[in-house]
Amino acid sequence: MAFNIDKIFESYEPFSRITTKKEYENRMSTFQAERYSYLSELTEATDIAVASNAFCDGVHETFKKFGKVRTGPLMDLNCFLIYYIFPAILKNEGERASAICDTLRDTWNSRFKCDINYTDYDSLMSGFKKKLLGIAVEEEDK
Repeated sequence: MAFNIDKIFESYEPFSRITTKKEYENRMSTFQAERYSYLSELTEATDIAVASNAFCDGVHETFKKFGKVRTGPLMDLNCFLIYYIFPAILKNEGERASAICDTLRDTWNSRFKCDINYTDYDSLMSGFKKKLLGIAVEEEDK
């Protein structure tokens, strides 16, 4: 089982640093259209634990320096996972989505010794606030 980690996480740093709702919406569309298909080995796996381990091992091998993934890149990878991979799985995989995300989250946290969780696309989108002169203002629903 070999994931195309380079393609999934291509340009992960700028993708992990989003500042506006529109920017996130555009990048999520890009991720869905160009990269989501590379997760098929995970989303279609009969043994999600084995697929999650293979995914995390692939990420480790791709991004390690001196035997481990450094803190800065790991923070960006965590954000990428939370902003794109988990919401895309939750959006596309129906009733299997929670099981896939739970297993991937637990495997990731164990592998990289961190404590991330996941959320869905709509929750992330509702978290963006519009600012006027540095003050958060309520956005009107369109």
